[in-house]
Amino acid sequence: MRPEVSIAEVSKFLALEIFGEWKPSTVYAGEITDDGYIAPLGAFGLPAEVLINSGNISLAEETPLTDSVKRDQIILLEREEAFERYPVLLDYKGIPEKWDSYLTCPTLPYGVFALTLNSVPIVDEELESLLRTVGALVSLHISRSALKVDSFKPKNRFSRATRAGALTGRQQVIKGLMEKGFTNSAIAAEIGYSESLVRQETMAIYTTLNLSGRKDLFQE
Repeated sequence: MRPEVSIAEVSKFLALEIFGEWKPSTVYAGEITDDGYIAPLGAFGLPAEVLINSGNISLAEETPLTDSVKRDQIILLEREEAFERYPVLLDYKGIPEKWDSYLTCPTLPYGVFALTLNSVPIVDEELESLLRTVGALVSLHISRSALKVDSFKPKNRFSRATRAGALTGRQQVIKGLMEKGFTNSAIAAEIGYSESLVRQETMAIYTTLNLSGRKDLFQE
């Protein structure tokens, strides 16, 4: 994705091209701010004024978006279950009247995206892998484009040092070995994981720290 592509355009692409078979009516993308909120970046199927009026959501609130971020978990809720578990959804303006399920996926460390669907997909290992991959790409796009949405409240981004704290324990270990000059195959042998998994984790580390590659790691 080119940096100049807006999150609204990305959301439209996700709705029509990636998740089209699920019949999404809305796609929302939000960013985690360094003062503890989820702020809207853009959406498909939601008017701009709805995003503006909805404002920022405190991570202290119990909503599907905040729980998805805090638990680093994909959440899929059928309509009745969604309103039962999260009554706050009844107050949301602009949500389509008819929908079957609501799905949220974290794009850590930057944010989260959510879909209102006219279907109820089964979240299995293959689907979760797809969602996580899409989340990683959206996160990378946000970090590289440094998007600013003038209509919304200005937000401060995480510093690289803050984002480093978002690495998982395994990623911290892998990062430490990378800094010692270990290759991916050597890291895999050292920690007992496959080289493929190590490669995935190194890509996640680059995304989290906003690095373009291993060379940047030594310039922190």
